[in-house]
Amino acid sequence: MADLKADMFEEVRLDEALAVLQSRRLGFSQVRLLPKGDKLRPIMNLRRRALTRGASKILGPSINTILGPVHTLLKLERDINPSKLGSTMFSVSDIYTRLKLFKESLGPKHDKLYFAKIDVKAAFDTIPQPAVIKLMGSIPSQDKYTIMKHAEVKPGERALLEGEKSSSKAIRRWHATALAEREPFNFTTRLEKDLAGKKKNTVFVDSAMRKTHSVGELLRLLTQHVEQNLVKVGKKYYRQKIGIPQGSVLSSFLCNYFYADLEAQYLGFLVSPDTLLLRLIDDFLLVTLDQDKAVRFVDRMHQGVPDYGVVVNPAKTLVNFNMSHEGTPVRKVDGLAGFPYCGTTINCQTLDITKDRQRDAHLDVSASLTVDFGRTPGQNFQRKVLNAFKIQSHLMFYDTSHNSTRTVLASLQGAFGETAKKMWAYLRCLGKSRQPSGELVIRTILKVVDVAFLLLTSKSRTMRYPQYKCDVRKSQVALVACLAFKEVLAAKQSNYQSVVAWLRKEVDRLASGKQYESRSSFQA
Repeated sequence: MADLKADMFEEVRLDEALAVLQSRRLGFSQVRLLPKGDKLRPIMNLRRRALTRGASKILGPSINTILGPVHTLLKLERDINPSKLGSTMFSVSDIYTRLKLFKESLGPKHDKLYFAKIDVKAAFDTIPQPAVIKLMGSIPSQDKYTIMKHAEVKPGERALLEGEKSSSKAIRRWHATALAEREPFNFTTRLEKDLAGKKKNTVFVDSAMRKTHSVGELLRLLTQHVEQNLVKVGKKYYRQKIGIPQGSVLSSFLCNYFYADLEAQYLGFLVSPDTLLLRLIDDFLLVTLDQDKAVRFVDRMHQGVPDYGVVVNPAKTLVNFNMSHEGTPVRKVDGLAGFPYCGTTINCQTLDITKDRQRDAHLDVSASLTVDFGRTPGQNFQRKVLNAFKIQSHLMFYDTSHNSTRTVLASLQGAFGETAKKMWAYLRCLGKSRQPSGELVIRTILKVVDVAFLLLTSKSRTMRYPQYKCDVRKSQVALVACLAFKEVLAAKQSNYQSVVAWLRKEVDRLASGKQYESRSSFQA
């Protein structure tokens, strides 16, 4: 903590801190220290609601809530002027969209692809505050922003299970939207145009909440947040003197706009049809047909960019070709293993995308589970197993118009294998009196197969994502599922030998070319 105080924070006298707090709506934040390797990463708790100052002690809005209008403004500008964000990706799923377009532009036959990955050291903590505030002043394109709110109501998890008898409470979430100039206020029109396009099983509820903010007001709020971020440690107040607050609802946007400006100033040589630059916050990935550009990119980033506070972590730099920087070899990936990036692995020749399962291979599966000991253990068990697969069903891994069928089936088997491991870990956590029968386990595996095939090949998915295609047969899905569950359960000294016997029988039957039957006999 002493190092943090010396590097990132400066102490503020109590009377000065109180004067700042009384002059604005933003309160102070508290810091949490999260382990990262052999060091600690400071995360600001900006979602915590603080007691209001004054006679009446009530909980006021959190700092992130107060910053909500600024965040909504930036979401609108992201959609209006995406070019100002350079190579920014807002989620891992954007890797798939960008790679798919790049692969289509290259055509089926292309030369060797050169990969280079760069990680910026402590990005949030090193961004110069005056520079980022100056840059953000150029982002808004309107003088005023009208912000409207609506609610979205979805059924609870249990209500979506077929044959589920117990009720579950509906889930309600509020969403804020900033309107562009001359955009209609009519809620139904906005639903048809944008809001409801990629959502199902959702009820949209309009509200009367509507407020107009001037751009000056919102930029002043942003400036206060960055320049006067007060943190309370014990009874003392500190000001963050460098960097932007981690934990802020604005931090990703600030970092993305700032590094997009860096790209425009220093990496313009990468703008060409034979090159793709990706960046998720501070993780850069370059894919190019030109080896010289890849070498120049690595050399330029390793030199650092002081104006942007950028210092590269050399230990995390990775390439797929031989190169050295200032006489030191740069770490090279094994080309056969694929190129790891943000939880995915990319084939260096075909650009096929798979999940990077080696990254978390050392983690105990049971540490990621929550066990429900409610009144309906069988239903809870099935729901947990189905959800274990659903969270791995992202279209980037199963698009046969981008990935080969072999890659898609390998991804499926990996997803089913992880689902089986989580199922086994969940079973071990249940007491003997709550253990589901072998018949229920088989029914659950069959349900996983049905849900998996429906998720991956449904018309609703292809309608929402026209570029997506999953050309696999249900018998193929069933075979890799049975293989994965058999491999996991057969390796355990379990009470489910009847399930293992049934899985072996199903594997033999499906491997012989017979059709999948969703209600196969439960007899081993």
